[in-house]
Amino acid sequence: MLHVFHSNRLEELAEELAATLARPVAGPLAPEIVVVQNQAMGRWVALTLACRFGVCANLKTPFPAAFVWDAMRDVLGDLPTTSPFAPDVLTWRVMQWLGEHRHDDAFRELAHYLADGDDEKRYQLAERIAATFDQYLVYRPDWIRAWEGGEGTHWQARLWRDLTRVSRAHWVRLLDRQRAALEGGDAARALPPRVSLFALPSLSPGYLDVIRGLAGVIEVHLFLLNPCREHWGEIVSEREAGRRAGGRKPETLYLESGNPLLASLGSHARDFMDMVQELNGTQRERFVDPGEDTLLHCLQHDVLTLADRGAAPTPLAPDDGSLQVHVCHSAMREIEVLHDRLLGLFADRPALRPSDVVVMTPDIDAYAPYIEAVFATGPAERRIPFAIAERSPLAESLLVETFFALLELPDTRFDANRVLALLEAPAVQRRFGLTEDDLELIEEWVRATGIRWGIDGAARARLGLPATDGHTWRAGLARLLLGYALPTGERALFEGVLPYDDIEGSQAQALGKLHAFLDALFALDALRDARRDVARWGEVLGDLLTRFFEPQDADEEAMRVLREAIGGFVGTAAHAQYREDVPLDLVRAGLRRALSAEAVRLRGLAGGVTFCGMAPFRTVPFEVVCLVGMNDGSFPRPHRPLGFDLMAKDRRRGDRSRRDEDRYLFLEALLSARHCLYVSYTGRSIRDNSLIPPSVLVSELLDYLRQGFGSDTRERVVTEHPLQAFSQRYFRAGGALYSYSAELAEASRLCLRERAPPPPFAGQALAETEPAPPRVELEELVRFLRNPARYLLRRRLGLQLDEGDAPLETREPFALERPWELRERLLAMTLEGRSGEAPALLAARGDLPHGNPGRALLDQEQERIAGLARRIEALHPAGREDVWVDLALGERQLSGWLRGVTGAGLYAYRPVEEAGAHDRLTLWVHHLALDAVRPGSESLFVARNEVLRLRPVAEPRAVLAALLDLFHTGQRRPLPFFPRTSLAFVDPGGRDPRAAARAQWEGERYGNGNGYAGEGRQPYYALAFRGIEPLDDEFERVARAVYGPMREHEVRG
Repeated sequence: MLHVFHSNRLEELAEELAATLARPVAGPLAPEIVVVQNQAMGRWVALTLACRFGVCANLKTPFPAAFVWDAMRDVLGDLPTTSPFAPDVLTWRVMQWLGEHRHDDAFRELAHYLADGDDEKRYQLAERIAATFDQYLVYRPDWIRAWEGGEGTHWQARLWRDLTRVSRAHWVRLLDRQRAALEGGDAARALPPRVSLFALPSLSPGYLDVIRGLAGVIEVHLFLLNPCREHWGEIVSEREAGRRAGGRKPETLYLESGNPLLASLGSHARDFMDMVQELNGTQRERFVDPGEDTLLHCLQHDVLTLADRGAAPTPLAPDDGSLQVHVCHSAMREIEVLHDRLLGLFADRPALRPSDVVVMTPDIDAYAPYIEAVFATGPAERRIPFAIAERSPLAESLLVETFFALLELPDTRFDANRVLALLEAPAVQRRFGLTEDDLELIEEWVRATGIRWGIDGAARARLGLPATDGHTWRAGLARLLLGYALPTGERALFEGVLPYDDIEGSQAQALGKLHAFLDALFALDALRDARRDVARWGEVLGDLLTRFFEPQDADEEAMRVLREAIGGFVGTAAHAQYREDVPLDLVRAGLRRALSAEAVRLRGLAGGVTFCGMAPFRTVPFEVVCLVGMNDGSFPRPHRPLGFDLMAKDRRRGDRSRRDEDRYLFLEALLSARHCLYVSYTGRSIRDNSLIPPSVLVSELLDYLRQGFGSDTRERVVTEHPLQAFSQRYFRAGGALYSYSAELAEASRLCLRERAPPPPFAGQALAETEPAPPRVELEELVRFLRNPARYLLRRRLGLQLDEGDAPLETREPFALERPWELRERLLAMTLEGRSGEAPALLAARGDLPHGNPGRALLDQEQERIAGLARRIEALHPAGREDVWVDLALGERQLSGWLRGVTGAGLYAYRPVEEAGAHDRLTLWVHHLALDAVRPGSESLFVARNEVLRLRPVAEPRAVLAALLDLFHTGQRRPLPFFPRTSLAFVDPGGRDPRAAARAQWEGERYGNGNGYAGEGRQPYYALAFRGIEPLDDEFERVARAVYGPMREHEVRG
């Protein structure tokens, strides 16, 4: 017997379901079957029944397709657990058939697409064909019967006949067998005595035939969520009326429109309700009128009563906030606005709880980062508990994302960034015993050894590229391992490898773990061109999970999902008896498909605001229903039927239409809101503030409001929000906009103030560094003078303003990337008489581009260096030594080593055009120290275009003491000394000293577009001298104190 119960409220359906289940019809251990549309509804039903009865046990909530197949298995008894015509199984069967018949003349329509033999394309096509055939089974059983009877000559009919030669165990044929078996009487004993179908938005005509057959032998209860208590099977929207009228006037057809909103949005359910009426079951109903006290309730009342307010608009209450539409500039702003509006609702209605709110969006994965950024942060008093339901495992789990990154790696270049990104997954770190400190060290090694991409030269050759080992992982790893085992100071090659020496102590353990990780990773390269049967691929995937991941409790869910997806992927291929070997790219595609079909742990309904996609909770009643992301083109979701979909060319009543389903889903969400419906969309461009239209559904809703409630309704319902969350409009008394953020309120107040110059960084001097007279290292003094502000901020205050390491390079060099470093190495080797070793040594270091370009660039640099080397050797006195300096200068001590001291004095050189400010400063300080211990010494600095001499200083200790005074001062406050700018002031080259200094500080731009950046733009100077004039009287005094004596003793040759 079929019993149909109608209501517009899910709560009423649940109450009637509970009353039905309270009446036992079988033994106490027999399960109750309640067929539901999705997992969310199943959970809601179970929770509701548990609240009603105190406990809910032995309840099964299958989906319609699974229920129909199980019912057939119960009656017929000889069917497998999964149908061979289930879409995932049928995909493999179709793929097998495509591989065997793609060259047949009868299938020329498919031959072009499959001509390149790409297995992944064949799998994707098979998947689409299987999905289309599944729709034929459900919605076109007459076609299926005709094709199996020999009718039809097109390729789809021939393909279907080939598929059914192996088995006809699809539900169209099984329905005939089931009907016959049920008429016999005995088969009904295997069925459950009672089945309930709860709040299903639609069923295909074929499924309704199954229900009709079952209702003849068991109790079938159909609980329908019906939005309207009147008969609305004949109402049509204006658009549909125009389509039916053709060239005639629609009014001549005498079509009923009823409620325009229901007519426009409800066509999907209208046909289903009509088909249910034809089942001839007992009909009962319990409708609840929401009344007309708010705008939202008026809309729901109109739909319930099939009313059209027409030309007599209903006035709105001034404070009616039951329906809100918010226009924002971005998805992030939508979530920020939503957070404030929810706080406002909770403040206005103390009884409202976060669990009374659902937020639905067409793309939950796109909005999830913004949700977490807004709802998971902020002070505790503004924190709203929330849960994001039904997120894709790929978007939610770093472990799953990393697993797919491993599967994609064989088809990549194994570039440094991609490989190191794998180590960011904690489960991978645990498997190989690595720590965060190890990862920093490994990145430093990768950078230092020049690793860019590629496993080795052989792997590059497989990509059709030159088989060079330079900048590959194996080349870098060889340098690291050899450097630990055989350190050479990076001065000599061993079997063509330059050892990397900077590995010591416990770092060797990290190196061993890196080696193990890379060995496991390199083994994946064999999968690039591998072809295996699906079962063997299942073993490979399981081995990858074990080899690369060590999960903890937080990872177990992700591991379960992956293992079940792998099992499902392998199991469906086995069930389809698929025989061909397949490549890795098809495995990835199939596994992604299996993962997307995997049941995801449902969150929500657990005490917080529920965020989800549009489908899961669309009919579940909530006090507040929020729809965000209602953008044009996002919802209804765009859908283009496949070119070979025959149903698209022959529409029938009851056919699925994604667009119509989405339109009805919008109506269901509107009707499920009990207190407030909240809608938001990105309606303004973040670039130029231009208007962006909303979803057509939002536009239709606003049009209905305008027609039924007055032309000013839009202005009262729609709220336009500013671009910034700290806009002053949010903090005006009595305004329509508001915010609960004290931080944003302060930011808004700051925007109102006149922009004042930033306060000086150093308002007063710091305390003394230590009470006793300090000992200063010679190189510390040099380092200080090269940038006093940086020395103060980093050493005393711990401020690190320099940019971090640049991103790792993933391409081999095609030019000299750090030419100054290469020139210094090249000069040193030339002076040591080792210039012949330079090509091999520098190439092994990774300093040169590969092949002929690298050799050509090296030849150019060697030619440049050769002249400088000859000059250095010509001027170089015999003998060099290192001299220890330990000077007592008043209350301070200055000590350190002087390198490169000859019998004639200090001798220095660099491969630069001429000595710069830093070179001259360094030479001057070293020269003073040498003169202090060896009076009468001279110093020499050789560059490509000049030779700089420093004559002996009469009182070097006094000059050094003055520099130490400046060093002491610079430990307590910023010292206005800037090497380039101060030198320009003392040595202006014929210009006005102050003008020359200003040019160096601020930089200059010439008419041809060239120029140089000012020294004042360096971050440490900019911060230390913020808000004050750096080039003041003290600047001039310090410049003279440092550079004055130096200039007096310099002689250029």
